[in-house]
Amino acid sequence: MTRYAHAIVLVSALGFALQTPARAQTPEDEVVDVVQRLLDAISDRDSASFRALVMPQLQNLVVFPEDDSVRLAWRETEESIRSLGSPGPKYLERMWEPTVLVSGPIAAVWTPYDFYRDGEFSHCGVDAFHLVRTSQGWRVAAIMYTVVRPQERCTESPLGPPKR
Repeated sequence: MTRYAHAIVLVSALGFALQTPARAQTPEDEVVDVVQRLLDAISDRDSASFRALVMPQLQNLVVFPEDDSVRLAWRETEESIRSLGSPGPKYLERMWEPTVLVSGPIAAVWTPYDFYRDGEFSHCGVDAFHLVRTSQGWRVAAIMYTVVRPQERCTESPLGPPKR
């Protein structure tokens, strides 16, 4: 009898799970997913995936905070893609607690991040992404980020240390 009771419970649970609709992805979820896939492309040095997620005219600005000013560095889209596609160190860029704003076909994501090169902490900062919804889906149109060094000036990630 116990075997039959277990089978009934299992079949009932399976039937309930199949009837429960999956939660639809919100535009905010979609935007965060695109940003995460972009960070994964950077971490994997996957230039093809990076290219597929960005607009051809991507604006990419790096901001280096200095004592009472900033140093700016513009990165060209093709330079970024070439760099990712060539041999080099293993990257890991992690974000957490993104703030997401969506209005129709435009979106912004603001998130703290940390960055590791070959398993060693490199820097931290804030990433700001601007996205546009195209006929192919959300694409990153602009990236601006700060590069904060040394590590003592970085807020500790709630993600903990990266897995080795």
